[in-house]
Amino acid sequence: MNNKNITPTVNPDEIFRIMQEDASKATIQTGWTQGVARSGSEKDSSSRSLKLHCTKCNIDTAGIYKRATDTERRCPRCDSLLMYCPACRHAVSATEKFSILSCDRCLTDYVTNMTVEYLASRDRSSREIILSGIRATGTLHLGIYLGAIRQFIEYELRDNLCMYFIADWHTLTTCHDPRKVSLNTLAVAMDYMAAGLNPERSIIYAQSSVPETAELALCLSMIQSKNKLEDLPTVKDVVRNSETMSMGHLQYPVLMAADILGPKATLVPVGSDQIPNVELARDLADKFNRQFGQTFTVPRIGSRTIKIPGFKGEKMSESRTESSISLQDRLEDISDKYTRFGITDTGRRTRNDPGNPNNCVSVYPVFKVLREDKPDALRVIENECLSGTRGCKECKLELAREIDDLIAPFRERRIKLANQQKYVEEILHYGGMKAREIVRCTLEEVRENMGIVSF
Repeated sequence: MNNKNITPTVNPDEIFRIMQEDASKATIQTGWTQGVARSGSEKDSSSRSLKLHCTKCNIDTAGIYKRATDTERRCPRCDSLLMYCPACRHAVSATEKFSILSCDRCLTDYVTNMTVEYLASRDRSSREIILSGIRATGTLHLGIYLGAIRQFIEYELRDNLCMYFIADWHTLTTCHDPRKVSLNTLAVAMDYMAAGLNPERSIIYAQSSVPETAELALCLSMIQSKNKLEDLPTVKDVVRNSETMSMGHLQYPVLMAADILGPKATLVPVGSDQIPNVELARDLADKFNRQFGQTFTVPRIGSRTIKIPGFKGEKMSESRTESSISLQDRLEDISDKYTRFGITDTGRRTRNDPGNPNNCVSVYPVFKVLREDKPDALRVIENECLSGTRGCKECKLELAREIDDLIAPFRERRIKLANQQKYVEEILHYGGMKAREIVRCTLEEVRENMGIVSF
């Protein structure tokens, strides 16, 4: 259960005041209270005997403070936060998960004012609001990890609010198997964390957990021309490669704009193929602001885009498993794929022929990314290729080993997370709650500015 309209009370003095008021109304209490006065001197006696104790441990915590200036109280045994829950009207212990408070008695979840202020804070000029997402089409591959996830982690380590979602709605344009969509959503969340994202620092959530985004997309579609959508490269690509185009394909860029504008993202790191869609979001933000008043932040596009080629030189893609390196592949799988399918310099006939690294289709370009911070090591490959002292097979096997060293920690963490599905589901649940709270505030502005009133 989630309750956004009321918030729990954690200040001990305020809790005591509320409980005294309840006692004066002859409201029978359980939990932290013992004995309720009904009138006169009985009320005074009862107020003095109000006792607080942890719902989990059931121990008396009356009067316990770590310091006299504490503004909250915790159980001395289990360290649970003690609060007054306005939903069940009891003083209870609370479970804290990912900046969300959950009542231990009635299980109501609270996105507190403190949480919202922290999430939406823009008072530090150094802070960016980073947003990006990945479709739930399968497990992550090397191209996504090097081209996107590593940047996500870098942003997370700075003073940024990072929101990374799994685009399960977007997935429905190409995948209509309900089981695959749901399982892949969990799989991508596991991949996010196995790759190094920290759910305590970033908001990780499923796109569909924020229904406000769909309403926002509807509002944005009212000011977006159909002709401009049809001219977008991503939509034209669908027309070329599909027998039919659904409304979902056509609306995809507008929904993506809502994903971005809902949290008022300031920076959106995407691959080069998605830049036109982010440009559309920028245009929509500007158009809406001019037509209805300042509402949206016009986001910037992440300037660093990295293309990791598949074995034939095309962009590595999860839809072409035969041309990609999964982050769960082992050394023998990686070596086999590059040995069998990797295309190098087609101008070389024998091992001793001089080659040209710039003509290498699928091996040297990956080395350039992996050794970006090691120019001397990269020059060794270049010189040995140019002189004919390095064979293409040697290069492929060395690359395979380097990739294996890179993703080995990922594989280990991924195996552990596969056995912690409930934990991953909790991360998505609480991440969705926080994302909803942020987007809901934006949607309320949009509704008001467009004249949409709830009666």
